[in-house]
Amino acid sequence: MESALSSCLGDTLRRRTLLGAAAAAVTLTLSDAGAAHAQPGRCPAPARYLGMFRPGDPGAVATEVESLYDVTPASVMWFDNWASGLAFPVAEARALWRRGIMPHYTWEPWNTALGPGDPGQIHLRDIIDGAWDGYIRARAGEFAAVRRPVLVRWGHEFNGNWYPWGIANNDADPSLYVRAYRHVHDVAVAAGARNVQWVWAFNNGSSPDEAYNDPAAAYPGDRYVDWVGIDGYNWGFGPSWDPAGDHWASFDATFAAAYARARAIAPRRPVMLGEFASTEDGGDKAQWLRDMDATLRSGAYPDLRLLTYFDVIKEEPWAPGSSPAALAAFTAWTQQRYMRGRGHELARVAADYARSRPA
Repeated sequence: MESALSSCLGDTLRRRTLLGAAAAAVTLTLSDAGAAHAQPGRCPAPARYLGMFRPGDPGAVATEVESLYDVTPASVMWFDNWASGLAFPVAEARALWRRGIMPHYTWEPWNTALGPGDPGQIHLRDIIDGAWDGYIRARAGEFAAVRRPVLVRWGHEFNGNWYPWGIANNDADPSLYVRAYRHVHDVAVAAGARNVQWVWAFNNGSSPDEAYNDPAAAYPGDRYVDWVGIDGYNWGFGPSWDPAGDHWASFDATFAAAYARARAIAPRRPVMLGEFASTEDGGDKAQWLRDMDATLRSGAYPDLRLLTYFDVIKEEPWAPGSSPAALAAFTAWTQQRYMRGRGHELARVAADYARSRPA
């Protein structure tokens, strides 16, 4: 017999199929997201998975998360840039898997010492022209050596203007991003990295907000994407980029439209939050987290399966421990039954979607 959850998600999928994949899908999916909030409890919450980013060695981060929050994350994320020349840490990735944690590698094609427009910077045409193929093949061999699934989030937030791979910094031409993404994927797979689950991740808002910067125009296609990622933050009052502005936004205000966009672009792929967090400035962070928990428990955002929290004091006090109240709310959320999934379960999610939602 079907479980209540599988039946509910099956109904959702059939409804989306009947509605079709036309351009109107964006509006329809927005309505669907709203319906999930209008009828809380109608569907049980699907299993969600906790991802964590903290600066430092991935294995040490996993231990810190367990100590600080009394939870073992389903995944641990870290960053590396192409100009570093560093090898992918195979031994550490294997060690994470021995603890039931899926490695999540954000792979940034740039030189962090140079500005986005610097002539010596890495740009999409360099990648397309094969200038980095040797580097890609070397990392791909290391991915393959893990012999377990690895999430690779390449060229994230491409619809922003702050990274050199951003569409705005590459002739405002989304086809260049698509070609570069596919090139990296194909070179890596040809080199043996068939264990990689590829994450295509956009920012929850485009900057600039122009037609060419619509994430849909930069989608490489289901053949190249296993997960659709969204990055977004509750920036609160007076962020560095707008010191006098009030940008406090609820979880729904931060992600509902972007989630609907993700479902319209790639309805046969699961969704993750590749990065998310709330500040303390301008509102009640603990309540923000409690409201998020209630929303997720209601069954809303049914295809949102992995949430990677940005546990760091950086532009804002993102870290869960920024206040005792926020820490208590974060810990309570991570202890919810629907958030207790482990890495081996997370690793099966993308394949389950591919099987159950054929083209």
